[in-house]
Amino acid sequence: MKKIVLTIAAAVILLSFAACKKEAPPEAGSLEELVSLMTLEEKIGQMTQAERGDIRAGDISKYALGSVLSGGGSTPAQNTPGGWYRMVNGFIVESQQSRLRIPVIYGIDAVHGHNNVLNAVIFPHNVGLGAIAAGNPEKGAQAAYTAGYITAQEMIATGIRWTFAPVLGVAEDIRWGRTYESYSENVDIVTFMGLSAVKGLQDGGAAVCIKHFIGEGQTLSGRNQGNALLDRAALERLLPPYRAAIEAGAMSLMISFSSVNGIKMHEHKELITGLLKEDLGFKGMVISDWDALRQLSGNTYKEQIANAINAGIDMVMATNGRNSWESFIRLLTELVKEGTVPMSRIDDAVLRILRFKQSAGILDSPSTGRSGEVGTVANRAQARDIAADSLVLLRNENNVIANLPSYQNILVAGRGADNIGMQCGGWTITWQGFHGRSTEGTTILKGIQEAVKGKANVTYDAEGRAEGNFDAVIVVIGEDPYAETEGDRINNIDIQKRDIDILWDVYSYECPVIVIMLSGRPMTIGDEYKNWDALIAAWLPGTEGGCIADVLFGNRDFTGRTPYTWQQSIGGEVLYPYGFGLTK
Repeated sequence: MKKIVLTIAAAVILLSFAACKKEAPPEAGSLEELVSLMTLEEKIGQMTQAERGDIRAGDISKYALGSVLSGGGSTPAQNTPGGWYRMVNGFIVESQQSRLRIPVIYGIDAVHGHNNVLNAVIFPHNVGLGAIAAGNPEKGAQAAYTAGYITAQEMIATGIRWTFAPVLGVAEDIRWGRTYESYSENVDIVTFMGLSAVKGLQDGGAAVCIKHFIGEGQTLSGRNQGNALLDRAALERLLPPYRAAIEAGAMSLMISFSSVNGIKMHEHKELITGLLKEDLGFKGMVISDWDALRQLSGNTYKEQIANAINAGIDMVMATNGRNSWESFIRLLTELVKEGTVPMSRIDDAVLRILRFKQSAGILDSPSTGRSGEVGTVANRAQARDIAADSLVLLRNENNVIANLPSYQNILVAGRGADNIGMQCGGWTITWQGFHGRSTEGTTILKGIQEAVKGKANVTYDAEGRAEGNFDAVIVVIGEDPYAETEGDRINNIDIQKRDIDILWDVYSYECPVIVIMLSGRPMTIGDEYKNWDALIAAWLPGTEGGCIADVLFGNRDFTGRTPYTWQQSIGGEVLYPYGFGLTK
């Protein structure tokens, strides 16, 4: 049997700590033997994940920490591939100073590209990829694979191997603030798109963490972290995406913040240990979400830890301050010594963590080797093609789209027209996203200007109050960037008043009005759409929003279909059914 000797293969890393040689670690013939060599402190260290901003030099080796992560927008001082690589590699080197030299693994939310890194390519959020699949399943699967593969390659360029992606939840209430992270309301689309994303990420060199298990898209009123009422039949209906990803080799899984039938998923032993680990046969590692244990039942953090670990959580994302992970280590140690958490549960958790690390390749080769490039011309070109395929033409009165290339004077208006942040949405550079230009990309306006250069005049006025006569107006409106609970909407997802004001200003030009909607889900547009000659659902296309001009001006056809039912109002008349989309 191959011996597991936990040393770093890459000479560059060996040289970095050659000056402080340590005694060779004990050898283990199997992962089980390695677990048997570990002290209780080392085991609990492996079960701990801390945020990069909450640790100090020496913590990883002292506590034998299993993982470090970046929360949304948490970056090194130099937000460049080299800056990331030096930081991550430093953590890896430090982990080699621990007794057993078990490498630390770094995790990040690379959910639509390597989205924390400046100037990385940002792909459409999953809702846009789902729009491709709704029109052409084969093309959708290829888009998910390509996006995953390129994302993994750009992660590797920064020294990171592990992403908390893809989301496999099936969003069934668009009021949910994470709807754009779901591929569709259709479980079949979520299944094959999630599977394709997993394969792309893994083939690109990344380890995946499928999320969030289970029922997050079924909560009452679409509340993030809310309660879902699910009987066994309903659970079975939602399992195919997870089953497919597990069969494809996914070896880590994140639990949902939500509750199922009144029990928080993080302490739902029946669903974590019973359904996931026993019934589905998941052999990998189960990780908690951000500081999720503090939402559990129990009068103290210690009781909450016991509930989570005994339910089947293997690694805990102990975030929101240094005290969180230090307390987790101390309290879980007490729980084991008291017998509240059995040692068998600890050993099982650590074995699963090591099994995951082995599958990710870090036990043999902790470092990715060297830093590389992100946001290359080739990667952006592929992202632009994918974004173009995600566009859905919902309305086209009097064939206005076909006539657009013949117009000589075009007004472009709206907050989203020249706004990289708005076209990318949340989980971009920062957790909640941004407005304006905080990373490289091509705006919708820039794409239009390039497409008609030398053929037509383009006037841009964000408020739509330019002087002159125009043949057509293109207005880019939609949702402000948001992530998670900040995106929850209780009663409606209406057009914002400032966008309505812009629309009513441009109606006065008495020429065709083409509306481009940037949103993470269908919006409740009432009767306003009747004033529009064309409506394009652009979803959240990412940094390469200039792709819209490729379709508007005749270089490509519309092929996307809406992955969600589009209603006039929440619970109201269906304007565009699931799978709807015009070609012209």
